[in-house]
Amino acid sequence: MTTRTPSLRRFSGRRLAVTAAAWLLGLYVLLVVVGFSWLHHSLKNGGIGPLDVAFIRWHKVRQAMAVEQFAAGRAAREAGNTQAAYLAFVSGIRNDPDNVEGRLDAARFLGAAGAVKLETNVLEDGLRRAPDDRRLIEETFALLTASGLDRHALDLIHRQYAAGLAGPNGLLVRRFEVLATLNSGGGASAKTLLDGYPDLRKDEDSAPVVARVLWETKERLPAVDLLSTFLKLHDGAFILFARLAEWQIACGLADDAVHTAERACAKSPGDFPPRVLHIEMTAAARGVGASPWQQAIESYLKDFGDRPEAITMLAGLAGEKGWTGLARVLYDVSANRQQNLGALALAYSGALASNAQYGDAARVLSDVEAQVEDGNPALLRLLRQRQIEVAAARGDHDAAREYARRLAATLQKDPDGMEVVRRRFELEKIPEAVAELAAASGMQKAPAAK
Repeated sequence: MTTRTPSLRRFSGRRLAVTAAAWLLGLYVLLVVVGFSWLHHSLKNGGIGPLDVAFIRWHKVRQAMAVEQFAAGRAAREAGNTQAAYLAFVSGIRNDPDNVEGRLDAARFLGAAGAVKLETNVLEDGLRRAPDDRRLIEETFALLTASGLDRHALDLIHRQYAAGLAGPNGLLVRRFEVLATLNSGGGASAKTLLDGYPDLRKDEDSAPVVARVLWETKERLPAVDLLSTFLKLHDGAFILFARLAEWQIACGLADDAVHTAERACAKSPGDFPPRVLHIEMTAAARGVGASPWQQAIESYLKDFGDRPEAITMLAGLAGEKGWTGLARVLYDVSANRQQNLGALALAYSGALASNAQYGDAARVLSDVEAQVEDGNPALLRLLRQRQIEVAAARGDHDAAREYARRLAATLQKDPDGMEVVRRRFELEKIPEAVAELAAASGMQKAPAAK
């Protein structure tokens, strides 16, 4: 019987270890090749190299994957594939939550899709991760102050920037603090706050907000002059032209208002909102039914009559101004084209209600109620609000209460939206709606408290 010597056993052990190591190395190389091929070719992640996979640089791999997913989300959005865009954007944020550009694109997509709550969450989460990013500051607080969430905006400012109002973004944050205070607390509170920020008055970019504070505190001509000067020196957004024109009309500067609308049209010749503004200002300056007003409408319908969104916007103006004849024509034209009549019905009913034709307004709303219920929730919310207002104006308190219950059901997953609407009905003095919405809001809070 032979026995192995210690040296032979050591040699066999080394050979076995070398063989095992070779197998493991080969398996590792195979996995690297397969992983790289899958990421680079199948998932089209061109930013990932073999060494990223070999050295398990997962952070870089996830960043590269996010770049491709954000690109896929943009492509799907352009193609009108909402579901694919949503999945791609969400995956991109999950893989690289610090990609600010991708996060902003995702937020804009969500906002355009009507998911304002998700849009807000995406922006606020980004702001927590990058509180000094100027783009995130602007888009987050612009959304909050435009959505009626001004108190939330103030809480966020005071919580996140309490010690940073003197930093590089200090003026920007203070500007939104003044705007949110103006929206939630009124002109006097905003004026007091503005007086404590003298450098904000000198900041050219803050001129539109400062002008609004002046306007709300009855310094109207200085507000007009400040905003007019700003728009002469800067490429302002359309909403600023519209605001200036409205202020000019209120100050008796009708010709200046028409000129402002003409400037807005010249700035964006292919857009229909400036043309609607021009129709509105022409009516104020020359009179409804006058030849210039009729010519402006005929020109508008010739240029934009085949675009439903343009017809809807003009109908909205007719409803707001009480131009029953024009609202009725646009409503009938859209009905003949078998278009969705929800928004047109809101406009037409608004015109009727402005002329105290509440019965006719209620019938128009009832006629399109089923169509709106099958459509988008945002339009249904507006329909319920209008039904409440019309019922209250008719003195039908039971109907107002019932429509308020239906509105509460529509808003049950949007407590912030419910609070915004409740405050609106408080201002309009519709106690039935206020009570129903307050009760529904209390029922939502009770389970949360438990």
